[in-house]
Amino acid sequence: MNLTGGTSFSGALRFELENYFPEAHYKNAIDQAFEEEAREDLRPDGGSRTQYYWSGEDGVVYHTESGDDLVDPFFGSVEEAEQYLENLSDLHGNEQYTGMVLRKSGNSICL
Repeated sequence: MNLTGGTSFSGALRFELENYFPEAHYKNAIDQAFEEEAREDLRPDGGSRTQYYWSGEDGVVYHTESGDDLVDPFFGSVEEAEQYLENLSDLHGNEQYTGMVLRKSGNSICL
């Protein structure tokens, strides 16, 4: 129900049944959400992105992300990689991680 009228140009004050279904608004909101989601997943370099990993005399330092059973040596940023190695050295001592080199990889990621 919608209360309308009450002015000289709209007539007497009255209730009218309004059957309004904002389908166009819903469609626009859904389309916009899909576009935003797609924009976040697009990689303008053709699907590859730079990743970083720690390498040393004894091999590569691996880490496991929570919730996954997969071992992963890659980090998305230099800061993330540095923070991880600092946490490891705090837990296990610096000697084990002396001489580690942060390497850069530009390989494609297959999900």
